[in-house]
Amino acid sequence: MGLVKEYGEMWARNDENIKSIPKGEEVGQGVYVLYDGSMPVYIGKGNMRRRIRGARRNKRRGQFWDYFSWYAIPNADLRHDIEAFLLRRLPWYLRGLNRQGGKLKGARKVKERNQETEHISRKKHKSTPK
Repeated sequence: MGLVKEYGEMWARNDENIKSIPKGEEVGQGVYVLYDGSMPVYIGKGNMRRRIRGARRNKRRGQFWDYFSWYAIPNADLRHDIEAFLLRRLPWYLRGLNRQGGKLKGARKVKERNQETEHISRKKHKSTPK
């Protein structure tokens, strides 16, 4: 069995699409992403249909998104870790609507040994004649 049972990506925000999100314990629980255009602005988990429907009415984030993606993830522990992982990948300035940074339960942070970056030689590409 895979991690994600069902999913929908970049669905337009409208009643018909929100009603099409599966419901129930097995496929109605998961992680979802709200987008402003193609930019992610909010990441959440739980009962996806109910949470996305509530996000439409939310005074704080209701007017900041027009598309959404959803991923049905039956395992609650995995849902939490996936939401946290996705939150940690967002730049800080896109996490404003979330009010959290994503805590990884039980994970130990390993510090890097050396912060120096090696020099990268960037080669210029030759333009092709027309």
